[in-house]
Amino acid sequence: MISGKHLNWIVAFFLIVVVALVFQQISTSMTEQGIATGGPYDNGAAYPRAVAIVIGILVGLQLLISAFAKEATQDTQAISLAQLRRPAGVLVVFAIYVSVLTTLGYHLTTTPMIFAIMWICGARHYIAQLLAALIMAFAFAYIFENILNVVLPGGIYALNIPW
Repeated sequence: MISGKHLNWIVAFFLIVVVALVFQQISTSMTEQGIATGGPYDNGAAYPRAVAIVIGILVGLQLLISAFAKEATQDTQAISLAQLRRPAGVLVVFAIYVSVLTTLGYHLTTTPMIFAIMWICGARHYIAQLLAALIMAFAFAYIFENILNVVLPGGIYALNIPW
């Protein structure tokens, strides 16, 4: 059993690590590729940086609220490890997705990732799940590749859709 207060601190720590990782990637990998400089339209790091800053601010505010809130107003209900199975499953699926994204490419990994997350979250209409996952994956690909001009990873098979 984990108390709600401890779980809040664990989640805050996880999000701080994610924010730090984003800034580490911007200062190393994205800078080496030459996509972390320039104006807002040329800068591939602008969006991740903005999201990381917002997440950092929100985590900071939550930590301040948690630190200064009276004990009586905080949720002290204990949470069992079984209740953390679903969020942990989503994190594992996302970690697997990120680890194979470069190798297999966006088009071979995104639909199964979306399908798996929907399954973990309780959806059991497999045909509807598959259609929704395909529509979401192709819609995101269209938005990023055609509207935002972001080149998605093609993977070892160099799969890209000529929009």
